[in-house]
Amino acid sequence: MLSENKIKPLSAIFLALMLSACGDSETNIYAQDVAEPEEEHDHDHDEETSAARLLLVEEGTEMVHIFEAGDGDEVAELSLPAPIGYAYPVPGYRYAAFVHRDDNWVSFVDGGVWVEDHGDHDHPYAEAPAIQDFYLDGVKPTHYTFNDEQVAVFYDGNSETGDVAGVATFDSAAVAENGMAATLNFDTYMHGAAQVRGEHLLATIRDADSASTLPDKVGLYHLHDTEYELETVFSETCPGLHGSAQNEDQIFFGCTDGVLVIDESADFAATKVANGTALAEGVRVGSLRAHHHVDEVIGIASGGLVRVVPGSDELQPMPEPLHEEDTVVASDFAADGEFFVALTSEGALVVLDSHDWGIHGELSVTDASALGEGQGLKLIVPPAGHHVYVLNPGSQSLVEVDIEALAADEPWSLEFTPSAGVWLGYASEEEAHDHDH
Repeated sequence: MLSENKIKPLSAIFLALMLSACGDSETNIYAQDVAEPEEEHDHDHDEETSAARLLLVEEGTEMVHIFEAGDGDEVAELSLPAPIGYAYPVPGYRYAAFVHRDDNWVSFVDGGVWVEDHGDHDHPYAEAPAIQDFYLDGVKPTHYTFNDEQVAVFYDGNSETGDVAGVATFDSAAVAENGMAATLNFDTYMHGAAQVRGEHLLATIRDADSASTLPDKVGLYHLHDTEYELETVFSETCPGLHGSAQNEDQIFFGCTDGVLVIDESADFAATKVANGTALAEGVRVGSLRAHHHVDEVIGIASGGLVRVVPGSDELQPMPEPLHEEDTVVASDFAADGEFFVALTSEGALVVLDSHDWGIHGELSVTDASALGEGQGLKLIVPPAGHHVYVLNPGSQSLVEVDIEALAADEPWSLEFTPSAGVWLGYASEEEAHDHDH
C-alpha cells in the first residue's frame, strides 16, 4: 500500500502501476568494483576530485547496467519494475530518472557517487547504486524537463480512456527523502510541455474541443502547498505547441509559426519570434535546447538547427550551416555551455562554439550503418568537462569523445544492446570550470 510520504497522485483517475511490481526489482552489485568512501582524515582537502558513472539501459528490458565512466568497469545491474523508455539525470547528478511510459511510471536510481559539503571542503563518496523508494505514477509520462534545481514531468493522459494530462515537479531532496511532488491536473488530455521556475510553473493549455492533441496556449501557475493554481493565460498563442526549454531569464515554447518567448525578468512578458526566412515553408521548430549560461537558444527543425535570439522578430540561421545531408538526431549544450554538440544520422559529431556559433570541429565517431530498424544513435552529455558519449545500439558500443580536442577514444564493446543512458557524478572545480564563458 502507499505510504503517507509518497508523492501525491496526479489525479484520482490516473492509472497506477501495481505496487507488487516493486517487489520484482533486483539488484546485482559487483562489490569488488565499488569504491568505499575513505575516512575523512585521510583526505587531502586541496586535492581535486571527480567521479562519474554511466547508467545504460538495455534495449526492450527493465535492466540498467552501471559502469564506472573512467575505466568502463561494470559496478552493478539493476532490474526496475518495467521496461524502460528513457533515462534522464535529476539536478545534482546523483540520481537518475527512468521513464516507463507504457506502464505509467517513473522510477529513480541513486548512482552511488556524490560529494557532501563539509564546510572547508567537499567530501566525496562512492557507494553501491540503489533503486529509490520515490517514484511517480501518472498516465503516459512523456516530457521530462529540468533546470539546476527542479524537474517537471508532463503526463499526456489518454484520449481513448479519458485520462487527463498532468504535471509533477520535484527536486533531488524529494528523491532522497521519498518526499512529496507538487502537482497540476488539467481537464483534458494533451501532448504538452511544462517548465518549472521556483514557485512558478509554465505549462501548456489545450481546448478540450480541439481536434489536435497539441495545445496552443501557455499558462502561468503558482505553487500553493503541493498544488499549482492558474494565475494567467498568456494572450500570445502558440499553435501546434511542441518542445520547450529555459535559460536563466526566459522560457521558450516551439510553435508552428515560430517560438514563444516568456521573459521572467520582465514580469513574464510574452513575445513571439517568428519563423521568418530561416525555415522553409511548412517547417517548424519542434524541439529546443537551452543553457542557463547562454542567452540564445537552439531550435531543431526537421533535423536542422536555427537560433532563437530573444528580442529578435525572426529566427536566425546558423552562421556556419551544417552540411545539407546532415540530419541532427541528438544535440545539447556541453562543457557548461561553452559548446553545442550535434550528433548526425551519419554518426558524425559536430561541435559548435556557443560564443559565436562557429563550427569548432567535426569528426566521425561511430558507424551508423550498423543500426537496425527502429534504432537510433544516442548522445550522453555531462553538465561540465569536455567529454561526451555516443551510444550505438546497432554495434552495441559506446564511444567517449573529447569535444575540445576533437578526439574519440576506442569504443567500449557492450554485451547488450543499449537504448538510452545517463551520466551521474561530480567533477572538481578545476575540471568543471576549465574554460572561459
